[in-house]
Amino acid sequence: DFGKVYLASSITMIFQVVVNFGGHYFVTKEVSRSRESAPQLLVNSIGVRILFWVISFVAMVALSYLAGYSPDKKMIILILGVSMLWAGVGGVLMNCFQGFEMMWYPSLAAIVDRVFITVVAVGALLLGANAVVIVAIMATGALLHFLVLVRFAPRIITHLPKFDWKGAADVVKWSVPYFLTTTFSMVYFRVDAIMMSLMTPEAVVGWYGAAYRFFDILMFLPFIFTTAVFPVLSRLWKQEQEMLTKTAIKSLGFIVLAGIPVSISLFFFAEQIISLFFGMKQYSSSVGLLKIFSLSLPFLYADFILVNTVLASDKQRQWSKVALVAIPLNILLNYLLIPYAQAHFNNGGIGAALATIATELFIMCNAVVLIPKDVFTTSSLVAPLKAIGAGILMVGSIWFARSWG
Repeated sequence: DFGKVYLASSITMIFQVVVNFGGHYFVTKEVSRSRESAPQLLVNSIGVRILFWVISFVAMVALSYLAGYSPDKKMIILILGVSMLWAGVGGVLMNCFQGFEMMWYPSLAAIVDRVFITVVAVGALLLGANAVVIVAIMATGALLHFLVLVRFAPRIITHLPKFDWKGAADVVKWSVPYFLTTTFSMVYFRVDAIMMSLMTPEAVVGWYGAAYRFFDILMFLPFIFTTAVFPVLSRLWKQEQEMLTKTAIKSLGFIVLAGIPVSISLFFFAEQIISLFFGMKQYSSSVGLLKIFSLSLPFLYADFILVNTVLASDKQRQWSKVALVAIPLNILLNYLLIPYAQAHFNNGGIGAALATIATELFIMCNAVVLIPKDVFTTSSLVAPLKAIGAGILMVGSIWFARSWG
């Protein structure tokens, strides 16, 4: 059942990118630079998202039938597809709060959402609930998230102007580069589950989903950090170049310093983590996958800062070209490595995990090339190099402690 939920969530997240259509970056950047434009931008963006939700919902239903999924899988996809509507509209509100650099209210909404899901879903599981019930609870949590955002929207949106068709068309046009970027991100992070569902047994998707869940969770730190720093970088790009450079350098140093110990801990304690949360009886195959994912975490953490710096410096068009290349690259790697790993190791997830590392390296190399030359200098490497040195000492201390029991 976990494999079914993970598959449906992956499909939903891919289509949610279509619904959002690059708004995560575009709306936030525009509001951070011109807060008085927020009301009209909010109305136009909501209209665009409702239109794209209709298209996405129909496509999701069609996909579930074309793929020949079982009735319970179709129902799970249907429920999550409906929830994309309020997730998409609520996302516009969250982006406006982010542009105002007022993240308290979206954080409160997220807490309400997660506490509700945790309490109710755990209770439902103890009572024997199946996957359909669990995703219905997830959809309700997303609705509560949206309602909390609506409750506090008047703090930043003083009035609601009429919907402007020309303005909505401009939103679509200006959002295209960001859409391509977010499309890459979500396809890259979710397409592996869909490909495995067609190329491997259902249990393999469950093993992979268990390991990926922790990989996903550990992205919370760079996600939270870049949520806060992206509007700042966007505003500084137009105002203070020197402060932009300082902010970007300190951000990179901090995030690498955080990512290396997280990566090392995840690698050494993968077995204990899987044993505690899933049990080794059915999920022992997830341990190796979690170790592979841990190796890509430092690159992923750094990529969050590098990519956000590229987008904040108005190089979204150049970055969208990189994203267009990265999508087929990742799909090709999965297409080649998943069946190979399934045939040789009886675990296609190993191939998908290796494809993740290769894609992260590709992203990092291109981001470094596109970042304006005066933002990162040789001195920017001091903090990351210190973090690597600390990581080496950490590995040595863990190895020494283990060798002595």
